[in-house]
Amino acid sequence: MDNEMCPYHLQQLKQNPSLLTEAANFTSVSSQYHLVTSQTLDEIARGINKVAGTKLSFEGTHQYMRDIQVFKQLNVDAYSKSGVFKNAKTAKSYLDNATQGQLDTLTKKLNGTGQEIDWLRWKNGQFRNLIEKSKLLGEEMTNAPGVDGITLNRFNGKTISRTTIKAAESKKGLGTNVNDILKALKNRTLNPTDTVAGIEGTDEALHKALTRNIEKAIKNGDIDYASKLKEAQAQLKIQELNHTESVKQSTNRLKDKIMKGQGHSTVTLQEVSKKACQGAVIGAAVGLTVSSVTHYLKYKNGEISEKEAFQEVGQDTLKGALVGGAIATVSVFLPGGILGFIAGIAVGMYINKTLTNLLDEVFGKGAYAEILHASGYVYGMTISLKDSIKRFEKDEIKIQTNENKSKVKSRKTNQNLNEFELLMKGKI
Repeated sequence: MDNEMCPYHLQQLKQNPSLLTEAANFTSVSSQYHLVTSQTLDEIARGINKVAGTKLSFEGTHQYMRDIQVFKQLNVDAYSKSGVFKNAKTAKSYLDNATQGQLDTLTKKLNGTGQEIDWLRWKNGQFRNLIEKSKLLGEEMTNAPGVDGITLNRFNGKTISRTTIKAAESKKGLGTNVNDILKALKNRTLNPTDTVAGIEGTDEALHKALTRNIEKAIKNGDIDYASKLKEAQAQLKIQELNHTESVKQSTNRLKDKIMKGQGHSTVTLQEVSKKACQGAVIGAAVGLTVSSVTHYLKYKNGEISEKEAFQEVGQDTLKGALVGGAIATVSVFLPGGILGFIAGIAVGMYINKTLTNLLDEVFGKGAYAEILHASGYVYGMTISLKDSIKRFEKDEIKIQTNENKSKVKSRKTNQNLNEFELLMKGKI
């Protein structure tokens, strides 16, 4: 079963190519979920440490990837016209020459955008992400007043919920958030049935404010507004993420990165190389296999449950997972776009030779690549972790025994990385 697919499933793919995209989404979500809810990363890191004599750790990965997402969002939303966050250099230049007013605005944008990314990562990390997908409206420059993010049904594209996202560094800021929410309700830019994602304390503060304003509206004879506030008090969903201190710490860290010229809005091979030298596990690339596609089709056909498919695919894809650290330059091949970050792990899709041959037969040579590209996936041929470690071990031995050969190999590696990066840019 691992390397063969039944004729019925093959025919299904042929008749409906979108099933390949669905299988890729299912594989990506289930494998990422497994990565962050198991000890798989720790086990792989220990394996690399043992062979390479390094001290890799999973710590720092979440923050590294999350901060890149924040800078990217600033580039496509708040500072899209000025291009301040086009790259780390322009971001540093802006901060170095900013007026006090610009610094104050930047602080607010870092607070809010950091909270937006945390909301997006939290939503994408839920099990329901199998049938839902969430996005920030600023990504497409279609932000509606009062609404920052939406959650859609993956299969029919219909909106499930709209969310306004708020952050604050102090209790005063929390009060401002609550007042903004009340204004949005009054101006009808926020519906009583929408969702508010705020910091810790938002639920209590908002409901107290709603009670006060309901009484005030009734007293003033504004029955329509009072009814709207009552509806909001009963139906408005509140999600609390972070607290004042964590928001402040996040913004200070982001400012420090900008100041040091590290405000990167994309994952670059140069940055990955630096992180690899520091011993951080950066990301992972999971394999889309015959088995994972088959399990998804069985689930789609009602032959197995969603839970069974989720577990099987999650475990199966990680057998061939590539995880960063010493081999980060191999596993992190992602462009600047988001391919489904969950808890800060950037996961791409690798395809082994067996599935490549099978898909060539189904769709025609190379056609499956266009299907995956159209869905936002970048793919490559699978290299097993075991083989990668063996190769790395051989390289280490050569480096220790022959310094000249090491220099030659290093130059060749840099050349390959440069060529690879150029290739990546050409595909973005």
